[in-house]
Amino acid sequence: MIMTFEEAVKEYLSEPCKSGNPKNEVAVGCLRWMARKVPSGLRNPETGKVQRYTKKSALKHPEFKVLFDSTSGRFAGRQMASIRKIDVTNMRKSLLNDKGLSADGVNNYLKYLRAAIHYAEEELEIEFDLKPKIKALKGKIRQRYFSPAEARAFMKYLDPLRADMVEIALHIGQRNANIRLMRWDWLDKRHEVLSIPASETKTGEPLECYLNADARKVISRRWELCCEMAAKHPLQCKLDYVFTQSTPQHLGKPMAKGSMCRGRWKTALAKAGLPSDVVFHSCRHTFASWLLSEGTLPKELMDVGGWKSVASMDGYMHLVRGRKQEVSARIEGRLLR
Repeated sequence: MIMTFEEAVKEYLSEPCKSGNPKNEVAVGCLRWMARKVPSGLRNPETGKVQRYTKKSALKHPEFKVLFDSTSGRFAGRQMASIRKIDVTNMRKSLLNDKGLSADGVNNYLKYLRAAIHYAEEELEIEFDLKPKIKALKGKIRQRYFSPAEARAFMKYLDPLRADMVEIALHIGQRNANIRLMRWDWLDKRHEVLSIPASETKTGEPLECYLNADARKVISRRWELCCEMAAKHPLQCKLDYVFTQSTPQHLGKPMAKGSMCRGRWKTALAKAGLPSDVVFHSCRHTFASWLLSEGTLPKELMDVGGWKSVASMDGYMHLVRGRKQEVSARIEGRLLR
């Protein structure tokens, strides 16, 4: 069968995952970036200033010129069967050098390209001229953790909304999206169990999180704030999300992913004396490191944190090895007694 890259990608993305859920946003974003030119900015013709592209801004300012990401659309108009290893190599170099992505970021693109090519060959019966072998880059093991003192100092300089999100992330270890978009209907009536549906997890499987006393305090605080917000603005505010914004422009809405670690986040890091590369995902690493340092077994951590495999725990194994050394040292000198 003869298909363009964009046609084959469209077919791949229309197929649900093994779990039955649709392909996630990362897969869609990565493959569409390869298939066609992606808008990245809007230029004001009068001032020459460029702002970030959003559909809302483009509709609001039709006179602005749309700027496109020069690195996107690499396979636009290409036949799927013509994709070769050299194309993959050039894309990888562009993502690293031109787009400035980390090895882990590039691996997302490589992973979904490999999956799309495999689907095209197996399901669409496309015969490749020379099917490329795609290998992942060796990424850095992200081991940025907070000490309890650092976490307290950081939250002190954050605004209340971000501080609450950081605090609960440190207690339940969930990812950015699952904290930021947490809904009240995911929580039981006593606010003791958080049930994240399969459609919202990275693994595609439902996840239950049990909230400790500290986490429940955060939830109670957010409930009171949301109730106050709804009472003041009954026609404008819906109590759907736990962590909602209170500004008139974004009333009742969750914070956007891109705005989480900008502005006040960066300012709080600087004031707390923390490195600038600390991101929200650092809370998840901290959650894992704190539990492992208290003697939690890796399998137990996988269950409570939603890690799917032991391989995904590689970044924390140095903490386990330290614990094993402590245990093995307990019988030192036993034969000499």
